[in-house]
Amino acid sequence: DRPDPPQSLRLSGVSATSLSLSWSPGFDGGLPQHFLLRAEAADAPPPPAVLVTSGSALTLGGLRPATPYDVTVRARNARGDSAPARLRAVTS
Repeated sequence: DRPDPPQSLRLSGVSATSLSLSWSPGFDGGLPQHFLLRAEAADAPPPPAVLVTSGSALTLGGLRPATPYDVTVRARNARGDSAPARLRAVTS
């Protein structure tokens, strides 16, 4: 089955150009999974970055200072994507 969404998405660190995030994996649907992260800001240049990791923590770099970002994390396995976990964070 498709994986469950990541749980307990939290901000673990902030700088002027980065956001560090961590989460707990949800049920993997019985298949190997990885995570897709996207950070979008209203005034940041497109396209928004999408990063993939197999871990449960990642630092998104190259962001604009003092900018609010909408961050989403989805789990993906061979059957599809989970619903997103969402977080709004502001770079310092």
